[in-house]
Amino acid sequence: MAKILPHVEMRQVFGRISVSTQNATQTIRQPKAGQSIQQPKAEMTIDRESAHVQIDQSAGWHNLDLKSARIRIAEAADAGKQAVLEGIARHSQEGDELLHIERNKGRNLFAKQAADRVNAAVIGTRYSTGDTPASQAVSYDVIPATLQVNWRTQAPIIQATINAPEYSYQPGRVNISMEQYPSLDIWPVGIFIDEKG
Repeated sequence: MAKILPHVEMRQVFGRISVSTQNATQTIRQPKAGQSIQQPKAEMTIDRESAHVQIDQSAGWHNLDLKSARIRIAEAADAGKQAVLEGIARHSQEGDELLHIERNKGRNLFAKQAADRVNAAVIGTRYSTGDTPASQAVSYDVIPATLQVNWRTQAPIIQATINAPEYSYQPGRVNISMEQYPSLDIWPVGIFIDEKG
């Protein structure tokens, strides 16, 4: 006959924990900066003076006896002055001749002086037409042109608008729950002896 000793039997169920996570999320957005650039135009000023050429060909015209009234008057004044000086010299010479008339030795002094006066009494004035060489008949003077360029630059106008970054954050989460609760069952076995086997 079999004997079963009394004992205790147990049945245990382990507990299980369920863990689920949700990751954190983060977004960062940087809006573009606003920028405005203006470039004013540069200013330019030009100062220009034209060239000047002065040509004097009066010496060439004088060679052709084509003279202005001013030149004619100046030449006539010089000729008159010269004629007065010659007249004074002639009168002085005639006076000396008359003072020493005895030295003429029978010559007709009055006839000689009269003949000299006729030759000197030619009406009109002799004018010189000039003897300026052709290479010097025309003179000229040149004043060169001038050109001055002035620039006035303008600085650029720059305007910038800065935009702050846009930031958002969602924290992560951890969820913990019991998937299976633990249990322990205990019961006695073999309290009674079965003699019948």
